[in-house]
Amino acid sequence: MYIKTLSIALVLALIVVVLGAYTRLADAGLGCPDWPGCYGQLVVPDVLDGTTVEGYDRPVEAAKGWKEMVHRYAASTLGLLIVLLFFFAAFRKSPRPQPAGLPLFLVGLVIFQGLLGMWTVTELVHPGIVSMHLIGGFSTTCLLLWLLLNQQPPSRHHQHVLKRHKLILLVTVALLSLQIFLGGWTSTNYAALSCGEYFPTCLGEWWPASMDFANAFFWGPLGVDYEFGVLDHDSRSAIQMLHRIGALIVTVAIAALVVSLKNYPRLKTSLMLVMIMLALQVVLGILNVVLSLPILIAVLHNAVALGLLLSLVALLHKIFRKTIN
Repeated sequence: MYIKTLSIALVLALIVVVLGAYTRLADAGLGCPDWPGCYGQLVVPDVLDGTTVEGYDRPVEAAKGWKEMVHRYAASTLGLLIVLLFFFAAFRKSPRPQPAGLPLFLVGLVIFQGLLGMWTVTELVHPGIVSMHLIGGFSTTCLLLWLLLNQQPPSRHHQHVLKRHKLILLVTVALLSLQIFLGGWTSTNYAALSCGEYFPTCLGEWWPASMDFANAFFWGPLGVDYEFGVLDHDSRSAIQMLHRIGALIVTVAIAALVVSLKNYPRLKTSLMLVMIMLALQVVLGILNVVLSLPILIAVLHNAVALGLLLSLVALLHKIFRKTIN
């Protein structure tokens, strides 16, 4: 039951991340102006679009409301499964020994995720809160994968990996995590199209002089409506350029990682998966720009970013398994 529950939770976590991306990109983050219900109900009110519900300023938009509520239903179910996993680990119900520390941390993380979900609504999609919510979702999924990998039998063919190669892997994971945050920051500040449909240039220039990097990470006050963004165009184009530079750095880091680990036979399949995910992510990122952010490609860009991170986490587990439990 532990492995089955863990597998279902992992799949559901993937779905929740994709649903969250879709909700955000469809501008449905405030489809329900309250939390955890929707206009004080557990379902979207059955009224005509544009109807104002007593006690709420924002009129009902059923399509946006249901996008938000489906995401909440899935996230709530995931939270219950994670609590169940903790009890399985605490009462030693896992096939292979699993200390309860990591599942307990995961419970704490999912509770914090719930709070971030609430603050996303109550603080009117503040970019910092929404970006942290994204990182929390990615982190939850990675930890579930780690727990599942812990249940696999250890490989009989262990090959020592040099410390410098392990360090390259750790640095690469850190750089990718930072790039994912930059991607979230780009999305939540509505900066994805701030360079127009130009690639690799920005607004037809390699380095527009008008870009405002000083305000690119403006952490605005609470209580302000951040829907559709509040930054000016120069700040948003700086955010987009930083995201592109980050993508280039991560691509170089992963290429260096693949070269450094290519002589370890047992890692070849994992490295191949990493390269496939990277290639897909680069293509999707370019298509987002030149096609003006079609929602399907934008959602896939989020999903493949998670897939790339998970492929590196799986590689990390394979290399560090004898020293990390």
